[in-house]
Amino acid sequence: MDYKKYTEGESLSAEELEAMSGALIEAKFDREKRSAWEKRLKDEFGVAKELPKNQRRFPFSRLAIAAVIAVVAGLITYSIVLFSTPTYDAIVDEAIENLITIDTYAVVTRGDEAVDAQVSNALNLLKTEKYEESIVIWKALIAEGEAKGTAEYNVALCYLQKESPEVEKAIENLLKAHTVKTVQEEANWALALAYLEATDTGKARVILEEIIRAKAYKYKKAEVLIESL
Repeated sequence: MDYKKYTEGESLSAEELEAMSGALIEAKFDREKRSAWEKRLKDEFGVAKELPKNQRRFPFSRLAIAAVIAVVAGLITYSIVLFSTPTYDAIVDEAIENLITIDTYAVVTRGDEAVDAQVSNALNLLKTEKYEESIVIWKALIAEGEAKGTAEYNVALCYLQKESPEVEKAIENLLKAHTVKTVQEEANWALALAYLEATDTGKARVILEEIIRAKAYKYKKAEVLIESL
């Protein structure tokens, strides 16, 4: 078809003008008819014409999409940190559970077979979590002035590790144990944990700082704990 006559001002014949007008009217009628049918389908039957895939528009801007991605990433990161990083209470509880017993090497009366047998029995009971029975023997040794430091430390472990901890009794015995050089470092660490268990963070901090300053037993663990106080 020669379009120049329609676009460059050339004269149209009567037949051409009539044909063109008819085409335009028919096209207009087709559009109106399609619009009417689309409206009826939507109003009466809930059917809406979908845009072709390449004409669909996403309702969010790029900035909104980036914000959503950032929020999701943040939630994932928070969840990972939350469930993979031990809580302060968990660190304290685990440290108490892992407190070591002081064995017979620290008993000042080493060589006394009767005392050694009592200490060995008490230690076995402690390690098998028979805390009440172990406490009885340690208390007897303390009353007799035997296994000084060792007995106080180990009976404190029993009080801390039993199912219903008796923290104040543990602290009382650890205060005595940490004055004995042979068990001093272990007793200081246990005493700091006992204070934390009793929520006495002020006293715990003093001992933890002392452990860190001296680079003493468990000073690395002390650094982790003191950061969370």
